[in-house]
Amino acid sequence: MPGTPISRRRPLLNALAFAMSLTALQSAAMAASPFEKFIGSWSGSGQIVGANGHHESIRCRAEYTEAKAGSGLNQTIVCASESFKLDIQSYVEAAGESIQGYWKEAARDVSGHVTGRILGGSFEGEFSAPTFTAAISLTSNGRTQSVSIQPRGGDIAAVRIELARRG
Repeated sequence: MPGTPISRRRPLLNALAFAMSLTALQSAAMAASPFEKFIGSWSGSGQIVGANGHHESIRCRAEYTEAKAGSGLNQTIVCASESFKLDIQSYVEAAGESIQGYWKEAARDVSGHVTGRILGGSFEGEFSAPTFTAAISLTSNGRTQSVSIQPRGGDIAAVRIELARRG
């Protein structure tokens, strides 16, 4: 466009500036979800550690879907081995860094509340029910994810899972 008068370039420049501002707004809106690094399908493996110290390998898959325009999250984690099955479904909502919601573990028919804090790709919280409490930690960089569940009392001391994003 050399030699084109500025008055003729102004509509093009305005359109370009508008398009760039829309892209920036879309990026900001996408980044606004505290769950951004968790959304998607995941698979991997881990270990269950019994209260007696016995370790057993498990295979896992997880699915995280956004809800409520990014302020909510549906989560499913299913892990299994020959003698163990874990099937957790949860729904949480964020208010700033605070998380609240509910969970259900289908294999044991136990359910309750989940609370915690999320910042970046890191969540620290607690599952609670009248007869069960567990600390839970999830960390994700968007490509890999670590999940740690530490029940208090009972026959399971810990569940540790390493997941990678599928597809």
